[in-house]
Amino acid sequence: MAMHFMDNNRTAFTGVIICVVLVALISVWSLNVMLTDNIKVIVLNLGLCFVIIMAIFFILLKILDKYRANEMKSRNLNERMAAAAQIYYEFKEVDIINNTIRSVIDREDDEGELKDADGTEAQQHFYDYVNNEVEEHFKLQMKEFVDFSILGVLLEYRVAATTTFLTKEGKWLRARVVRCQQTQAGKVATFLWILEDISEERQQRDALIDVSNRVVAASKAKTAFLSTISNELRAPIDAVLGINDMILSETSEPQIVRYSESIRDASVDLLGMINDILDFSIIEAGKMEIVSKKYNLLELINDLVQTIKPQAEDKGLSFILDIDANTPKDLYGDGLRVKQIILNLLTNAVKYTIKGRIILTVASEKLDERHVGLHVSVKDTGQGIKDEDKSRLFVEFERIEEGRSSTVGGTGLGVTITQRLLELMGSNLEVESVYKLGSNFYFVLEQMVVHWEPIGDTVMPSIPVPENDSVLPHFISELPEVNMENGIKNNGDEESYLEALKVYASSVGKYIEEITEFLKADDLENATIKIHALKSTSRIIGAESIGELALALENAGKAGDKEKVENEVGGLLERCKALGQQLRPLLEPTASKEDAGDTGKPAISDEKLTEAYAKLRECAAACDSFGIEEVLAELGNYQLTEPQQGKMTDLSQAIDNFDFEKVSEILKEEK
Repeated sequence: MAMHFMDNNRTAFTGVIICVVLVALISVWSLNVMLTDNIKVIVLNLGLCFVIIMAIFFILLKILDKYRANEMKSRNLNERMAAAAQIYYEFKEVDIINNTIRSVIDREDDEGELKDADGTEAQQHFYDYVNNEVEEHFKLQMKEFVDFSILGVLLEYRVAATTTFLTKEGKWLRARVVRCQQTQAGKVATFLWILEDISEERQQRDALIDVSNRVVAASKAKTAFLSTISNELRAPIDAVLGINDMILSETSEPQIVRYSESIRDASVDLLGMINDILDFSIIEAGKMEIVSKKYNLLELINDLVQTIKPQAEDKGLSFILDIDANTPKDLYGDGLRVKQIILNLLTNAVKYTIKGRIILTVASEKLDERHVGLHVSVKDTGQGIKDEDKSRLFVEFERIEEGRSSTVGGTGLGVTITQRLLELMGSNLEVESVYKLGSNFYFVLEQMVVHWEPIGDTVMPSIPVPENDSVLPHFISELPEVNMENGIKNNGDEESYLEALKVYASSVGKYIEEITEFLKADDLENATIKIHALKSTSRIIGAESIGELALALENAGKAGDKEKVENEVGGLLERCKALGQQLRPLLEPTASKEDAGDTGKPAISDEKLTEAYAKLRECAAACDSFGIEEVLAELGNYQLTEPQQGKMTDLSQAIDNFDFEKVSEILKEEK
């Protein structure tokens, strides 16, 4: 501000001098005119005087303009400095060499700021400020920070330095020193001393820290509670199981055996849920450890078979092993956790599959002389997962499609625990699923090889070879887009494969329509999701070439390459449409072409049909789609009339859309 004032004075003084000189010149010329009688000289002098007067006028205008410009700059500077004064509690310039201090911005309304030292003893004034204004616990810190001998060295290597402290009045201030000038020898000559009031900022930060600490404490309390309650519950359940085993071993009365088996099954389920909660709490607490040691993969698979096969058979499911005979038998890793991971996937597959097959595939890929990549996948022919539900799959305590899951037990932690365990072992759980066709959960886990002796063919038979009396129409094997052998392998058997082909034929048109509409609406994200569904559906039925093209377009969509998707999606959709039309004969009803005696199915009695409708109404009231599908599957074993078969088809379609109101309307027609 003072600098600009001096500039304005200098400009005014220069203007006055110029005016005085010009007036003197005019006076001399005027005197010269008065002393001569020559008309030409007089006219010349008068013209010269006029020019000089005009020059004086323009010079004065320029001086005035410059003065106004300087005034404007000064006003703008004052406004900026006033704005800075609202931010900074104090702004000083300190001369270390001369030990002086002067204000750059003063705030007269604030108390406790560092006052000007009147050009002397700046260092002492800093010490006095620390002694008089700074809270006791921060005095030593601040005395070191304002020590010129320390600051001079510090600012030689840094442009600025900062610290925070508390005043006796309870204000939090941030002190910042900024290097301004240095001597030719590189020593610091002057620096800026800036104080900023950060009390409000500090309060907000402390509030956030408090909230964060509360959240952490609540999470720890939750984890501790889950761990404690799980351990406390295991003991009485183990006791119940032990006593129940004694009852089963000592009694032969059918009713007591039936009750005891129910107690055993319920206790085992409850113990499994408790174990899941306990494992989850251990993982959440970061205490889960991977313990690697030698384990026998053959024994591990046999244990899985002994556990899962009875559960699958109880539901009428086939459990099939597809084991690569060249997989090494003796591996080094955490076999217990590997077994837990696979068991979780198999258990879920059995839970959510009503009919069809569960396929466990194990293979290996040699990585180097000591390691293999263990490829494990669990496929099922269950209901599958909708695309919009896949993001919720790995959320703890989350169970997708609650209406479908109401009759299925569990905590919703199985997949989450599986994913966390795989992450601890450097792997990741992947999933491919097509709604109404099934799911495939798979992962690749690096394991060390102890011995390269292969596992061999001693586990179980591979996927069964189709018998001569195939249920598949002959034309399927002649379709150029379809690899029937791989399709059967993907689905487990011919019957399941036939159902997959029917689903493809009935749904491919909808996928094509949705992809086309999304691209017209410039919605690449949703178009990519539907292309992914088309890819998975095509792969399952063995349309591998279509699946590869869909995969390429899916990757292009994820990368945002809209041009590639739009240019190539037409070919994909044309091929899918053509394949759907070729499979269309599978959807044509065949019951009308067969005599009742040729179906091989018994006629359903009125009593059985009435009982089935009562069960359907009960399941519809409870929004239990699994229960409805079980009843429909049971009715499929009987010979139905054409109207009854049509009603079953309508019910199946309503369940596919989770339209329980439609289900209730259909069932109201039956008394």
